[in-house]
Amino acid sequence: MLNERYRVCPKCQHENGIDANFCLNCGNQLSTDDEELRLPNAGDQHFSHPAVQLDAAEQAAVDQLVVTTGTIPNGFTRGGAVFATGNNQGVRGYKGAWEDLNVNLWRLCVGHHYAGVANLKIVPTVRGDYVELFGYADGLNRN
Repeated sequence: MLNERYRVCPKCQHENGIDANFCLNCGNQLSTDDEELRLPNAGDQHFSHPAVQLDAAEQAAVDQLVVTTGTIPNGFTRGGAVFATGNNQGVRGYKGAWEDLNVNLWRLCVGHHYAGVANLKIVPTVRGDYVELFGYADGLNRN
């Protein structure tokens, strides 16, 4: 099977089998409303995060953000140095930390009206199951 669907617990974000009626981690009741396509080794800017519910306007703003590890692209100027962190709270591996870092970058960019970030560098810190990512970059303004 190319894609797998899970019932993701809305309370603790644990990925349960598609036929689970209760979360195997916390016991919360699950339903078909909790089914999600999960891509454990891939993702985009349309993922579930336990602390974030984007409305349509916020999702549209996030979809327009430019994020690059390269230099400042044509049509943009440097708006200032920015940083954000992300961690997995001891669960969800590197992907959980990456998603958390992305959400914090989104909040930063949308909140300060940046068009995105360039020259992004990410420094990981790993202690057992706990993963923290520190990202720093140049905030972008559109010309």
